[in-house]
Amino acid sequence: MRVVYNRINGKCIIFLKVGVFSMARANRPYHLTPAEESVMTVFWNSKKAMPQADVIKKAEENGIRNWKERSIFSIINNLLAKGLIQADGFVRAGKTYARTFSATMSRPEYYAKMVAHTLNDKELVVFKRALKAEVNAADAETSGSDEAAENTPAEES
Repeated sequence: MRVVYNRINGKCIIFLKVGVFSMARANRPYHLTPAEESVMTVFWNSKKAMPQADVIKKAEENGIRNWKERSIFSIINNLLAKGLIQADGFVRAGKTYARTFSATMSRPEYYAKMVAHTLNDKELVVFKRALKAEVNAADAETSGSDEAAENTPAEES
């Protein structure tokens, strides 16, 4: 298998032994690169809109910056194009103004849309059943540990 990225029309062409399959970048709107994911983590953990400089600072504070500072412009533009963040306004930054950005959806909403976009209808039904079973099992574990803590006699001094 050989993958060739065409910069002109933004399509990825995968050559297989059985033929050629073309997949546009637009077909993967919920795919995040590691750098985009770290920037989205900053936005998801933030309660307010923030300019690019604050995104860099927060990523460094949290130890999740895995990109060069000057790459923030490209990362922000990619996330804007994917519709994962939005420009909210402007704040004073020195002698100029800087745009502020915020996430358009929460982390759980993002993962739900990513799964729904990735799976076909039959796989989505199976996924929902599996997720429901996992949630029920987690609820049973937490309620079981709560009951065990209540039934344990307190030590007398």
